[in-house]
Amino acid sequence: MKPFRYRIVLEWSDEDAAFVARVPALPGCAAHGRTAEGAAREARRAAEAMLSVLREDGDQLPPEDATAGYSGQIRLRLPRSLHERLARLSTAEGVSLNQMMVTLLAERSGLPGVPHRTRERGRGPRRMPSSRAS
Repeated sequence: MKPFRYRIVLEWSDEDAAFVARVPALPGCAAHGRTAEGAAREARRAAEAMLSVLREDGDQLPPEDATAGYSGQIRLRLPRSLHERLARLSTAEGVSLNQMMVTLLAERSGLPGVPHRTRERGRGPRRMPSSRAS
């Protein structure tokens, strides 16, 4: 499958009780899904159909707006207390700090995470107890 060079923007719609995926470069191109992945997949299908019609009609295609060159690396500044909590959590789980952060970010964003040791045993990362007294 060739790369799709248009951004897909995902959001949750309380009104529709579903994820909505839009392709900003193609006004009116949107799709719904029970999952973010499903909505994105349907939006891509709709966009590809719209692009096909534009090509067939000899119309100009909108400019591609997705960057193909993501490196997968970012520099991140975070509070020392959060850094400490994440480091302790990763140590308790027996994984690297990087792996723990990727997994937590992927889970929170609704994307499948990169498995780490506890995931392979069928568990997600354990929650750190709050430092505040109940």
